[in-house]
Amino acid sequence: MSTAFTYHTTQNNNIVATLVHAAKRLGTWLAQNSDHRERAYEEAYLAESTDRYDLEYRMRELARANPQPSWMSGLSR
Repeated sequence: MSTAFTYHTTQNNNIVATLVHAAKRLGTWLAQNSDHRERAYEEAYLAESTDRYDLEYRMRELARANPQPSWMSGLSR
């Protein structure tokens, strides 16, 4: 007599899989440092500009909100 094991998907397995997936996504989000999140926000904000003048205005607005020391003027983040 052979014993065959079969895997049945139950509601409990779906819940566990969902919780594992949510925990992985939370871990990924927490692993991103605040600089990365801030940079992504700034890039999305700049991407919403309608024309060159709007883009330049938004760039100046971000520069005023996040001033850098004068010795860093040529360096990018």
